[in-house]
Amino acid sequence: MFGEGRSIAQMLYWEEGRMSFPAGKTVDKRDNSILAGLEPAIFFGFFEELSAIPRGSYNEKQVSDHIADFARERGFEVYQDEIYNLLIKKPGTPGYENSPTVILHGHTDIVCESDEGVDHDFKNEGIKLQVIGDFIHGTGTTLGADNTVGVAFAMSLLASDDIPHPPLEVVLTVQEEVGKGGAQHFDGIKLSGKRLLDMNWHDPKSLFAGCAGDISVRFKIPVQWEPRVSGQTALSLRISGLSSGHSEFDIHLERANAIVQLGRLLRIAIRDAGASVAEVKGGVNRYVIPGEAEAIISIDASRIADLRQRIEAEAASIALEYRASDPNLKVTVNSGRQITEVFSAHSARALVDAMNLLPNGVQSKSLQVEGLVESSNTVALLSSDEEAIEIVNTVPSAVSSRRYNIVDKIRQLSELIGNGASVETFADCPEWPYNPHSRMLNAAKAAYEREFGEQPHVEVSHSSLELGLFRKKVPDIDMLSIGPEAFDVHTTRERLNHTTVDSTWRLLKSLLRELRT
Repeated sequence: MFGEGRSIAQMLYWEEGRMSFPAGKTVDKRDNSILAGLEPAIFFGFFEELSAIPRGSYNEKQVSDHIADFARERGFEVYQDEIYNLLIKKPGTPGYENSPTVILHGHTDIVCESDEGVDHDFKNEGIKLQVIGDFIHGTGTTLGADNTVGVAFAMSLLASDDIPHPPLEVVLTVQEEVGKGGAQHFDGIKLSGKRLLDMNWHDPKSLFAGCAGDISVRFKIPVQWEPRVSGQTALSLRISGLSSGHSEFDIHLERANAIVQLGRLLRIAIRDAGASVAEVKGGVNRYVIPGEAEAIISIDASRIADLRQRIEAEAASIALEYRASDPNLKVTVNSGRQITEVFSAHSARALVDAMNLLPNGVQSKSLQVEGLVESSNTVALLSSDEEAIEIVNTVPSAVSSRRYNIVDKIRQLSELIGNGASVETFADCPEWPYNPHSRMLNAAKAAYEREFGEQPHVEVSHSSLELGLFRKKVPDIDMLSIGPEAFDVHTTRERLNHTTVDSTWRLLKSLLRELRT
C-alpha cells in the first residue's frame, strides 16, 4: 500500500553532507565528487549521489527510501507502495498554484551488466563513474544513465525553489527494465494530473512523441536427460564480443544475436559431429540484444578436430555476414566443466530448432513514418536447468495486431516442435500512438524554439516505454518525453554526453513555464 511505514533503520539518511547506507558503507559526496564542475551542478550532484546507490531491477528499496526521505525532509507529500514505486507531490510556485498539474516520470532501476573480467557486485555496489572528454561512463559496467537521468532531473526540480512550475506529481517507477513491472503495478488513481512529461529519452534535439508497445514471451521446452557417453569430452562452445545494445532502440542496426548464432553452431555440432548438449545460457536482460551465449557439449575425442574445423568455417561465415555491425565477433571452443548427463536427442533437437527458427530482428517497418521499425522480436534470454530449457523473447510493435501475430507465430512454432514445448506471455504493455495535436508537444515545440531559435525534430520510436501503461491508467493523458544525449544504453559502452544536459535542463524549465495554463 502507498504510504506504508518503515523503520528508521531501513532508511538511508543524511548527516553533514555524508551519505550512509544500512551496511555501513559511507561516501563523502563533497570530497570524492567525480562530476564536480559539470553544469548544471544541481543535476550532476544528484546524478552522482544516485549512482552511489545499488539500484538494479528488484533491488530498488535503498534508492526508493533515499528519495522518499529526501522529499519528506522538504515537506512534500510522499506515497511509496509495497514494491517501492514513488509518488511525490509538490505544490505549484507563486502564480502557478492553480495551473493544471504536470506529472514528471522516470524509473529508478538500471540494467546491470559488466565487462568480462570485471568483478562488480551490483546488489551491494553503486556505479563507479568516470569522465572521458564529453562523456560520463561506468567503469567496466553499464552507466545507468537510463534512467538515472530522469530521476536526477526530478530531484533537481523538487530541490529548487526558484524555478516557476505548475503543481508537480513526480512518479518514479521500479522494475522498468524487466517488463515495466512498476508501471504495471502503480495505482493511477493517485494521480490528478493529465499532462505527463517523461525524462527517459536520449536525444536532446528531438521531442519523443509516440512509441511501440511490447509483450514478453517465455518459450519452454521440457528436458529429458540421458547419461553422458563414457569417454566423451566436455567442451564449452561460446560466442562473445558482439556489439549488443538496446533491443528496441538498436534493433534496426542489424546486430548479431549471440543466442541465434549459437543455435547455428549447435546445429552443426549435433548434425555433423555427433555432439550432445548439456547446458545452454545467454543474454542478460529482456531488453538487451544478447552479446554472449554459451553451450556445454559432449563429444567423442576423435571428432574434436573435425568439430573445430567446422565451427571455424561457420564462424567465418557469421563474421562476414556481420562484418559491419559486429566486427569483434569471437567464437571459442574450450574445455568444459565436468558433466554426467546430457539432453536427450529429442530435447536437443527441439532446442536447436527453436534457437534457429524463432523470429528475430526487424519484422516490419512503418509505411507512415519514414525509417521507423514497426515490429520486431528479440530472442533475449536463454537458460537451462534440470527441468526445462527457457528462451525469453521481447516483442515490441507500434500496432497491437502485429505484436500478437508474432506471438502467435512463436506459439505455432512450439506446436510444431512438440516435445512438450509451451509458450507463456507476460508484461504486456500497450503502445503510445503519436498525436500531432498534443498540447504537450506543441508547448514543447514553442519552448524549444524560444530557447534554441530552431524547431525540434519530433520522434516516434520503436522503443517501448511505460507511457503506454500510463495512457491506459489515466484516460485522456497528454504525454511527451525529453532527455540528453546517451549512447549504447543497456551495454557496458553506455555513456552520457554531459555537454547536452544543460540544454535539456533549459528546455525542461522553459516547458514548465509554458504549461502555466
